[in-house]
Amino acid sequence: MFRVDAGNLAVRSEQLRARLNLFPYMVLGQVCAEPIFVWLMWGSDAHRDLLLWISCAYLLHFAEFVTWLKYRDRIDTVSECLDWSSRFLWFSLVIGMMWGFGTLFFFPVALLDQVLLICVMLGLAAGATSMNATHPPAFYAYLLGLMLPLIFRVAVEQDETHLALAVMLLLFMVVMLGAGQFLSKLIMQSLQQRFVNQSLARQLTALNDGLESKVRERTEQLQHKTEEVSQIRDVTIIAMATLAETRDNETGNHLKRTQTYIRALARKLRSHPRFSDYLNDESIESLYKLAPLHDIGKVGIPDHILRKQGKLTPEEYEIMKTHPTLGGDALAAAEASLPAPSRFLHIGREIAAGHHEKWDGSGYPKGLKGDEIPISARLMALADVYDALICKRVYKEAFTHEDAVAFILEGRGKHFDPDAVDAFLSIQQEFMQIAERFSD
Repeated sequence: MFRVDAGNLAVRSEQLRARLNLFPYMVLGQVCAEPIFVWLMWGSDAHRDLLLWISCAYLLHFAEFVTWLKYRDRIDTVSECLDWSSRFLWFSLVIGMMWGFGTLFFFPVALLDQVLLICVMLGLAAGATSMNATHPPAFYAYLLGLMLPLIFRVAVEQDETHLALAVMLLLFMVVMLGAGQFLSKLIMQSLQQRFVNQSLARQLTALNDGLESKVRERTEQLQHKTEEVSQIRDVTIIAMATLAETRDNETGNHLKRTQTYIRALARKLRSHPRFSDYLNDESIESLYKLAPLHDIGKVGIPDHILRKQGKLTPEEYEIMKTHPTLGGDALAAAEASLPAPSRFLHIGREIAAGHHEKWDGSGYPKGLKGDEIPISARLMALADVYDALICKRVYKEAFTHEDAVAFILEGRGKHFDPDAVDAFLSIQQEFMQIAERFSD
């Protein structure tokens, strides 16, 4: 039985599709074997009957091929599968019986020709076993239609040789039936397992798609949160720096100018061997965002000193010189409250604590010298001094750009890192454009 229903349609359809793929080769094998059969039988006087036999066989093969060509793609529904199951059964039964009854009527007389005929029949039976195993009804019909008449015709000779041949043919038929059954079950199990694997693969793909969707959604949420936290951080920095500047005589644009100066200077120096390891995209962005905190320590300076209109006394100046330490300590305390060290806050602490240090060691608050001064503080020092020079203060007039450049050049190797000054000189026009863009 070859039952086809909605439950096993996928497997049965695949079985019949495999059978359809082999069908042209099976027909071709028959077409090639039939002239051999006629040649073996030609010793009898029934030449006309043999020609009629092979003509009928070729007409049947032509009908098989036309049917295959016309309906080979129609195998997706239960009714279509049942139609092809019937076609395979009847074609196989008729072809097998043609071979079998052909042996009854055209059996050769010579024993050698009989053995050759039996070998041809055994080859056809073995081929049917392998090529028809995807459709057992067709296999059984073909094998029984071919082998039973052959066995009967051999046995009726009633001598020991032919009886032995009949017994061997009967055993062969039983073996072929068992082999066909085994192959059919093996193919069925293989196809079922394949469809189970495909179903599991689809389920796994669906689960993976769901997980990927959730991961993307969660990643987008985290990115949104990260961006939100970053924006809050940046706003907080600007708010703190602006608050500090309101207690001084600076303007809000001083913060914008200095952070833009330091970014331009850092980008120029990032290819320099002394700075390339430090100045990557992340650290340059950190310098830009943290530059406004360079004077955050001024919030700890008394108003009568910070807002004094005239020149500071030596004692007042010493108090003013504590603002880098106050700013650095405040940011160090903030960093210490975190569960792990923060490179971002560390750069801010370097800027706040070290932007008044000088290359020759004459700066404050620690008197650091040369490369002892953090790179961030060295760049901030140059940006801060340039902006202080070109802006008007209560205690001085604004320098021209040219005078500010000359002052910074004079401080090369004394106040400022020589390489930082060289970079500044090469982009001084950019500094001037920044000052004009964010002028008070």
